[in-house]
Amino acid sequence: MTQYANPSAELRARVALEKHRFRNTHSLGQNFLLSERLIDQLLDEAALSPEDCVLEIGPGAGLMTALLSRRCHKVLAVELDRGLEPVLSDVLQGCDNVRVHFGDILKSDVAALTREAFDDGKYRVVANLPYYITADILLKLTALPEPPRSICIMVQREAAERIMSAPGSKQWCALAAELQYYGQPRVLGEVPAEAFDPPPHVTSCFIRIDRHEAPIVAPKDEQLYRRLIRAAFAMRRKTLANNLKAAFGLDQQAAKAVLAAAGLDERVRGESLSHGELCRVADALHEAGR
Repeated sequence: MTQYANPSAELRARVALEKHRFRNTHSLGQNFLLSERLIDQLLDEAALSPEDCVLEIGPGAGLMTALLSRRCHKVLAVELDRGLEPVLSDVLQGCDNVRVHFGDILKSDVAALTREAFDDGKYRVVANLPYYITADILLKLTALPEPPRSICIMVQREAAERIMSAPGSKQWCALAAELQYYGQPRVLGEVPAEAFDPPPHVTSCFIRIDRHEAPIVAPKDEQLYRRLIRAAFAMRRKTLANNLKAAFGLDQQAAKAVLAAAGLDERVRGESLSHGELCRVADALHEAGR
């Protein structure tokens, strides 16, 4: 073992996976990044500081976790698969500023976990997740009472295009509207399929969403505003009036009255609206007691 006296984080991860005979589980969407050079490049773009606390979701083999520990004050890594426990134990040996929590992030109390792990409760998120749960996790994080200061996450290229879309475009959707209400998204870089083990069948993008310093709109009821966003895009071929009827139990006359109060045509479709226009509709619903 003398040749591994001071192994790189990448080598430790690869050796630990082999040592513990870990095999990726397809149903969990496990595609690990095992290139230290590539991860360092992505983390450079993430602009993390030595004072930052990071919630890492889906540490996998722990390579990114180990590299985060060198850059940041504290790291809380949340992993679903208990089968990775011995791998993470080996790879993160000596990383005293890292804590690993095993559990389902979608079922976890993120606010409680981060309050316990981090001194002031302020944190950033870094994640390489199974793509089938990306949207659910992003919506959960951005709707928290105290959301993260930024989110850096690996997504499919098609998902990145939707998240970056503008109001009125074909890609504009509820996910884009909710995430852009939280913050400003941008693509940090594309990651080819062959960079992962095993390779996925898609090209990936590493994106960063920085929380807005000041809200882009100020709805009277934020929870109602989020409900309205989801209702507006629920049935794209329907007018917004019809979507309001289905989501808020309005009759035709009441739905038209809400749109009139918001200064919008009764034939408008939800997917054509900007945040400002959606906010006016939400406030009109609020005034109508919905």
